[in-house]
Amino acid sequence: PMAPRADYWARARTRAGWRAELAGTDEITNWEAEARRLFGLPDMTVQSVQDPGRGEARLAFYDNGPLVAALFVSRQPVAVMRDYLAALPGEETSDALTGRSPADRPDPGPILCSCFSVGVNTILAGIEDQGLISVEAIGAALQAGTNCGSCRPEIAALLNRVQRREAAE
Repeated sequence: PMAPRADYWARARTRAGWRAELAGTDEITNWEAEARRLFGLPDMTVQSVQDPGRGEARLAFYDNGPLVAALFVSRQPVAVMRDYLAALPGEETSDALTGRSPADRPDPGPILCSCFSVGVNTILAGIEDQGLISVEAIGAALQAGTNCGSCRPEIAALLNRVQRREAAE
């Protein structure tokens, strides 16, 4: 159980563990100690980049290879790919501190189809690169919208938005 020292915090379950957002943590000055306390990782190997003057810290904790936890701190909203990072625990990765997916691993974008973890960027790439022009075609090529169907209206709206933009150009 997490017990952040913050004015506000929220957490959500992910496939690889938990994702939490914190706000109001100005009194914390030792982020490595706080992260170890927060995650319960007293002996894990840590990789970190910290800039106390800017109030920024990035820490990643590893258990002999696989990523166990990561913490990104900033006075401003942290610019990271949250969906990508939420999938990393348990993976062998050395670039978690970048907060971005590597060039050989495209960013799927925010998840639109939760049944098959298909992101908006993946769908947009399918529309642009494969010429997918219907919800059914997207389902056949990417699986999005083929299970529970609750994302089908969002896929249709995305198609409509893209088609309108192209027609106006």
